[in-house]
Parts: sequence; C-alpha cells; structure tokens
Amino acid sequence: MKNFSLKQCKTTEGFFADLQKMNAEVTMNAVYKRFKETGRLDALKCKRLDIKTHRFWDSDVAKWLEAAAYLLSRWEDPQIRAWYNEAVEDIIANQQDGGYFNSYFQVYEPENIFTNRDGHELYCAGHFFEAAVASKQYLNDDRLLRFADRFVDYIYERFVEKKDTAFTTPGHEEIELALFRLYELTSEEKYKELAQFFLNMRGCAEDPDVFAGSDYSQSHLPVRKQTEAKGHAVRALYLYTAMSDMAKLNEDEELKAACESLFDNIVSKKMYVTGATGSTYTGERFSSAYDLPNEKAYAETCAAIALVLFCDRMLRITGEAKYGHVIERCLYNGFLAGISLDGNSFFYTNPLEVSLEKARYNREQAPAAKEWLPIIERVEMFRCSCCPPNVCRFLELIPSYIWYENDGELILSQLISSNLQGENVEASIISDFPKSGKVCVKVNSHGKKLRLKIRIPEWCDKMFDNAEDGYLCFERAFDGEEIVIDFAMTIRKIYPNSLINDNAGKVALSYGPLILCAESVDNAVPLSSVRVGEVSGASVDLSLENQKFIKAIVPIEYLVDNKKLYGYEKPESKSACLNLIPYYAWGNREETSMKIWFVEK
Repeated sequence: MKNFSLKQCKTTEGFFADLQKMNAEVTMNAVYKRFKETGRLDALKCKRLDIKTHRFWDSDVAKWLEAAAYLLSRWEDPQIRAWYNEAVEDIIANQQDGGYFNSYFQVYEPENIFTNRDGHELYCAGHFFEAAVASKQYLNDDRLLRFADRFVDYIYERFVEKKDTAFTTPGHEEIELALFRLYELTSEEKYKELAQFFLNMRGCAEDPDVFAGSDYSQSHLPVRKQTEAKGHAVRALYLYTAMSDMAKLNEDEELKAACESLFDNIVSKKMYVTGATGSTYTGERFSSAYDLPNEKAYAETCAAIALVLFCDRMLRITGEAKYGHVIERCLYNGFLAGISLDGNSFFYTNPLEVSLEKARYNREQAPAAKEWLPIIERVEMFRCSCCPPNVCRFLELIPSYIWYENDGELILSQLISSNLQGENVEASIISDFPKSGKVCVKVNSHGKKLRLKIRIPEWCDKMFDNAEDGYLCFERAFDGEEIVIDFAMTIRKIYPNSLINDNAGKVALSYGPLILCAESVDNAVPLSSVRVGEVSGASVDLSLENQKFIKAIVPIEYLVDNKKLYGYEKPESKSACLNLIPYYAWGNREETSMKIWFVEK
C-alpha cells in the first residue's frame, strides 16, 4: 500500500486548503525572517557570528528548505525562491571536500566531529537529506541531492568502514527515515544499507548514554525487542517511523510486530486525547503508563507531527483504519494547536489545562522559585525552534495523507477536500470537515473495476450497511458519479481510562474530529466548578468564519462558591451554559484559563 505524491494530490477549497494558503502567505515568511534575525541563515556561510551558532540550527533551516520545495512546486513566490536558492548555495559552497557539513562543528569544534553522540550532527544531516529529496522530487533541483550523496559517503566511511567515531548510532534519531527516503527516490543501495546499519546497531552498540540514560535515546534494547514507547518522544517516534520503513521494505515480520506493539502501547497508555505524546518536561519524554497530566503536559508539537509520520508508515504496511484515526486526531488537535490562527506564532508545548492565576503567579517568581509550566501565549521563535519549520513542512505534506492505493484498491483515509490524479484513476472529495460530517466523493476508474474504501471516523456512531473493518466499501467500475455521505457530527462525551490520575471521573467533549475546550475569556463561571451532564441539548455555532473556529454551547451545572475553604455542607449548584471552542484555537485572543476535562455530573 502506498500514498500519492504532492504532484498527484492537492487540497482544494476548505479547511486545510486555507491552512496551506496561510502557510504560503504568512508562516513561511515569518519563520524565515526569524531565522535570519537570529543568525540561522548566516550560519550556513560557516563563519563566526556575533551570536554563537547552535549545534542544531542546521536542522531548523533544513526543514524550512524542505517546506519551501513543496511550496514552490504549487505556489510560485519569487521571494521564497530567492531565499531558498541563497541557502542552498551557501550549503553547497561550504561543504567540506570530504563531504561533511555542519555549520556549528565546522566553525567552533572541528576537532570534535562525531565525538559527541548528542551533538545532533546526524540529526541535522537527516533533515538536509529530506530537503534534498523534496528539492529533487518537486523542483527537479538536484543540488542538495548531490550534496547529500557526498555527505552519505562520508558518514558511511566513518561509521561503517573505519568505525573511528566515538559512537555508533545517533543520539537523536532522524537520519534513518531520511536515508530510506533517499533510497525510495534513487534506489541507491548505500542509503538503505546505512539506514539499516543505524537501526540494527541501536541497542546493540556500547554507545554512551545521551542526557538521561539509554532508554532516553531508545538505546536500551535492540529495535526488534522494543515494545514499550520510552524516552524522548520525538526521537522515539522518528525511530519507530524508520523501523516501519525497514519492516515494509524487507517484509520483516519481527520488526513489524515490534512497531505494532509500540503503536498499541502509545494509543492505549501514553497518548493524550488530542493525539499529543510526551507527557513530561523532564527529558521531553514518554512517562509511565497513564501518566498524562493536563496542566504540566509537555506534548511537543513536533511529537504530534512525528506520530503522524509513524501512523502513515503503519497504514502503508497494514491498511488498518486505526492508524488513520490517530492521524486525524493529531491533524485537527495535537498538531494544529501548535500554530496561531494568524499563522505567525507558535506553541512548542501544548497543555490540556491552564490556570491563568497560577501561570501569572509563577511568571512573577524569581527563576529559582519557578516551577515548570507551559507558556500560555504563542511566540514567534524559540531558542530551540524545531517546531515552527516543522509546522511549515507538515502543512505542505498534508495532501499525502489523504489518499492511498493498494492492488486494485483506492483508500480515502482523511476526509479532506482534494483532487487526485493517479496513473489509472482520478478522484475528488468535497468535505465540510470540521464544520459538518458531509462529504461528496467522485471517482473515475476508466471502466476498470475498483474497490473504493472510505475510512469511517472513529467518533462516528452512525451505522452503515457497507462497513467493513472501519471503512465504507464500494466495488465496481466508477465513472465519476457522486457518493454523498454524512458522518453526522454531534457533540459527544469522551471518557478516559480510570487509571489516568488527572482525569478519572471526568469527560472531555468533542465535535467530530475536534476536541473542544473552554476558555475563561468566554465563560463567567469558574471552569474548575463545571459539571457536565446530558449533552443532547448542546448546539454548535458554525457562523464564526472571521474567527476561524466553531463555537459549541453545552448546558452544564456549576458549583457556587460558598465562601469557605472547607465545610460540611454540599455546595449549591446552578444551571448555566458552557461555551467551548476547538482546542486548536485556544490562546489566540488574550491570556486565559483553559480546560478540556470536566467532572461528569
């Protein structure tokens, strides 16, 4: 099973087309300008700057370049093309004769090349390789591909042939999946061999611990023996993505089984309702089972993106709808919360609850007295700014997760308005998501019999006669007739596992794919006092076009403040309505408290 390229599938009108338009007009420019101001672009010239280059700055620029390649293939922008060309030229001009490139180590620590496992050299290289694939595939520009080819030769010589490096496997995984992308593009065996070397040696080599123990970098076990998601969430999910690439490529059933176990462990014990992962600030990592705090959720934006990459690969292997369910959960919630509605600022971490009073109090404390809490206002740039360019490239990649094909089957996984031009089939979908569950699908199979499968969203409780393993199935020759479906979005309660300490006895509210939240800016009642009962009387306001989100109104009760800190009398309750918005839209107007989980009445 495989997905379609961005040349074959494009978004049309609607929710994600608007996001891609914002990316082209606002976000790509904003991120570039911040990178220019902070020295990230000038660092590519490999000269000393007034501000010392950071060891992973290259990866930030590489992700922006990858996004630029996708964007320029669909939206010509002379300024972005000029910026893209200048950066590529600087990279090519400053690659060492042997093939190595890293703007930090070449300038500041040339004697320490490949001596620090947490130096991010291979991580940065991997992102350059992904940019090279995008440039060749979508712009027919092979400059970065030639750069990557020489760089891979150097890495292969040092790590595989000479074995003269201080470590064997990367501290921060990423290069592995990038090498598989190079192999997919070129069929060059050396890319595949190097990727497999890094994967097969992980957990087997005597590599120095990175930062916080061997499981932090997923080096505690060989990859085929790993069944529990551990360590730094982004590193882990990039590793699992590469593992699933190798499992598919080699038809490796043992590795596939490990990937399936890792996925099941994440979604059954370690994933937030938003699709976010990595619950703790300490090591940005997966914690123990059911440890999913709301107020101190780390939930890095990059981890939501990485989970989509992993699910996409597993969907290609198995075709199972459950992977599409998680992709949808991340797209509309855990990922999308990471960017502001105007496209100009970002969240690195994504909490599921905010107390404005506590956040303000903590902010006023001396550094030594502060506790770690996520920020409550999006910012234009971070010191570690991996998330903004990752958002840029991911917004461009969204069309690749909509349609898949497999041996006479056409699979519609994400219900996103788009046009598809395959080799033997054309298709389109007009989707009202996430406003309503109405979709209209058209397929032309040119007289050939085709099995069309449309994923039934996990939240949809409507019964269909032709449902099979999570998909609506149609089998015939298609001539472009309309298939109209209404997946019937309603306000629904979501119940957590009772072992989740923060949420036992509570409910979250959803509308279709959207997880809803309440902000104090929209509600007069204290959010902590809310009790949610029957939601059949809830309503949804779809008219807020200018605010880029819907609003839900849910009848609730709230406990009245009895003016005592503790007492023996049950507090009085009153009826009211709770105003909710999609989680992705929170924190876009003013500082506010925010809450997803509420006590059930």
